[in-house]
Amino acid sequence: MEGFLYGAPVPDAVAPEACSGWNIKPTQQIHMVCQDAEAFIGTSARWWFVPHWFKGDVKDWKQTTFNARIETAAEKPTFRTAWKTSRCIIPAVGYYEWSGPKNDRKPNYITLETNAPLIFFAGLCSTLQDGSRTCTILTREPAEQIAHIHTRMPVILRQDELAPWISDEMETTASQDALGTGWDGRFKFHEVNKFGRDDDDPELIEPIDRLI
Repeated sequence: MEGFLYGAPVPDAVAPEACSGWNIKPTQQIHMVCQDAEAFIGTSARWWFVPHWFKGDVKDWKQTTFNARIETAAEKPTFRTAWKTSRCIIPAVGYYEWSGPKNDRKPNYITLETNAPLIFFAGLCSTLQDGSRTCTILTREPAEQIAHIHTRMPVILRQDELAPWISDEMETTASQDALGTGWDGRFKFHEVNKFGRDDDDPELIEPIDRLI
């Protein structure tokens, strides 16, 4: 997954700070919900995971960790503590995925057929020594409906999976096997115009045929 966006108002309980946009990029601050003691809290985190034990500046962390594979994250030294104790959910209305040959890759906007204003990605988060937070979005093999677009997709949670995931109630095997797999046939997607890293406006999600 190469980008995602917020395009709808985000409730205060989920997102206390304004950091929404149409083209959110790794290393930016994004909204998330995590568990603090016995309560769920809305906060923000840097979208590029850095483990809690890393003592350098976040910019010195060289691993590519804005995404993590759900199949292996529980065992990876970088993510295994967060898997056990620091799970989170990340709200969005959709995401972008680029497909095609390297010299002519095209962006697609992907979301879900749902009455809810937001979708929620499963994530992991960390709290660093200076009190700042970082996070990653979990990915898995794609649903059949969108497998032609990319070989991975974000783990998108159903409403009944939100609390069990964030509260660490879901066991590892159950999470790896089933989490986020219940959406096949309910994806909506279309190709959009190519855009640059710093572009950020509502037209980014418009289908190409509406802009020609």
